[in-house]
Amino acid sequence: MRIALLTRRFDSAGGGTERDLIVTANGLRASDHQVSIFADEIRGATGDWNVRRVGAGPRLGRTLSLLRFAWTAAPAARRAGADLVLSFARCVGADVMRSGGGAHASYLRAARKWRGALGAAAMRVNPYHQVQMLVERQAFRTPGLKRVIAVSNFVRDDLIREFGLAPEKTVTIYNGVDLDRFRPAADSSERAAIRQKFIVPASARVVAFVGNGFARKGLGFLLEAWPLVAGGAFLLVAGADRQTDKFVRRASALNVGGRVVFTGPQPNIETIFHAADAFAMPSLFEPFGNVVMEAMAAGLPAMTSAFSGVAEVIPPSMRGFRVENPDDVGEVALRLGALFDAPASLAAEARATAEKFTWARYAKELNALIESIG
Repeated sequence: MRIALLTRRFDSAGGGTERDLIVTANGLRASDHQVSIFADEIRGATGDWNVRRVGAGPRLGRTLSLLRFAWTAAPAARRAGADLVLSFARCVGADVMRSGGGAHASYLRAARKWRGALGAAAMRVNPYHQVQMLVERQAFRTPGLKRVIAVSNFVRDDLIREFGLAPEKTVTIYNGVDLDRFRPAADSSERAAIRQKFIVPASARVVAFVGNGFARKGLGFLLEAWPLVAGGAFLLVAGADRQTDKFVRRASALNVGGRVVFTGPQPNIETIFHAADAFAMPSLFEPFGNVVMEAMAAGLPAMTSAFSGVAEVIPPSMRGFRVENPDDVGEVALRLGALFDAPASLAAEARATAEKFTWARYAKELNALIESIG
């Protein structure tokens, strides 16, 4: 079958959605499908992929670019001979929509939790966000839509509620994890070297927090809980945020600045996991949370939240680390205490859980879905 993948941006070296797209393309091609990629923006080398830019001509602002791509990408793919169109972006007219983030309207409602009432209201009236909601309403309610893929049941349930989708047409296919890249530290010297780099005592308990968008991912709540954490534990914060300085100042004001290390973005994020004893990300809104699965693949017991899709696949032995109300600092501290008391045997269980979610499994489930449509 000739399958077209639609994406706003193609970047063969990117992460997140860009990585998921490449993995999907490889999985489809391994099953003898012919794959073409249609993008609004193309970055880096395309390798041996057939990548085409939709909407030749001058670059437009992000709102107009979104509109143009949303209505022209699927027709362009069909004119090029596609038998099936699978969209990773908000596009009207696809046969299959893959949602990695849930309904945009749901995201905007949740944004009140970390942006405040005024900040969330400003987002909601912004033309770019208005257009995203307009496009996705049309995309998910198009009669020709055959299937919707969600990255978690958290997302699937949200889409069914928001757009009145038929449950039988909406499926969950969990992302995979790179088990070769994300693995337990090879030996204690690797762990010691990374801790030395970030000036963390070799004997300290260390929790890793990894991600961009600190407020949404619950870093503020972790910092508020840190003075309640006994034993001189350290928090390693890896990622980028425009308000990093605000979080640094908050840590200092809480008198835990000496135990919170902001590493900035790390190209080899697996090294942060190798320096840590556990992982924590009490998010306010997380459609899945690939980084949690990556931390578990590295052998770390993980704290997540009830607002994270990945919480669905956490083993029973780690459910005591799940935060029901991330803005309840007392609960966050309680869950951190349980995380610190976790038995060493949970390292193997964390790894075993991650091993169930391979990209090979993802490809098998995706191809089965495609065959059911074909």
